[in-house]
Amino acid sequence: MKEKKITEGEKLYQISVNHKYGFINKTGKVVIEPKFDGAKPFSEGLAGVEIEGKYGFIDETGKVVVELKFDCADRFSEGLAGVEIEGKYGFIDKTGKVVIEPKFDFAMPFSEGLARVDIGNRYGYINKTGKYVWEPTK
Repeated sequence: MKEKKITEGEKLYQISVNHKYGFINKTGKVVIEPKFDGAKPFSEGLAGVEIEGKYGFIDETGKVVVELKFDCADRFSEGLAGVEIEGKYGFIDKTGKVVIEPKFDFAMPFSEGLARVDIGNRYGYINKTGKYVWEPTK
């Protein structure tokens, strides 16, 4: 089967057909067939997708580049994405390597080098190495 290619930077849009998700381009052409149980919009060239309750990431050709093994996944922001593993949130890089261990009850995407994390009904902010820059408080 010929690999689908798109123009670099072309925006892809989520579609749902018979409860399966895929992506089209701005002309309505299906670029990634609807085969996922869930999908999130593309961010930094990758989109979170779900099959049978496990999440991973695909590139703009539809190729799985981060194995579907997470309990939940957020979008990539500043090169990292929040993922849930056994009820705790941490962060992975674009290769799927865990770079901030999952120890938080919840985590928001990075913005300007910081991410809000919740732990024990308190929240704080961490940097991209996982160090607190503001300790969790109520």
